[in-house]
Amino acid sequence: MTLRTKILGMLVGAILCATASCIFTEPGELVNREGPIPGIAVDVDGPEQVLKVLGAPACRASGWWSDEHRFEIEYPVWFYKGVGRVIFRPDMSTVYATEADKTQGGLPN
Repeated sequence: MTLRTKILGMLVGAILCATASCIFTEPGELVNREGPIPGIAVDVDGPEQVLKVLGAPACRASGWWSDEHRFEIEYPVWFYKGVGRVIFRPDMSTVYATEADKTQGGLPN
């Protein structure tokens, strides 16, 4: 086997690995998710309780959020620098989900 054949084989292998890693990665999968934010109860706590526990958010935004049950619905999201994200139901009645993320910069990703 010549050196050129070995290099070509390694190049093709690297391209296939890169392609497979992109194909099998779900949207949002590379976001740091460290579990729920402690002290916030999903489907129980409202915005008032979140403000009591975490204080004022660094940023408030509306964003598209998806999971295995609901897909592409616009949710109000509060971002807390160094803490993570709190996602509310569209009517802001209760917390839909929380995502702890110590790398959260306080702004929408």
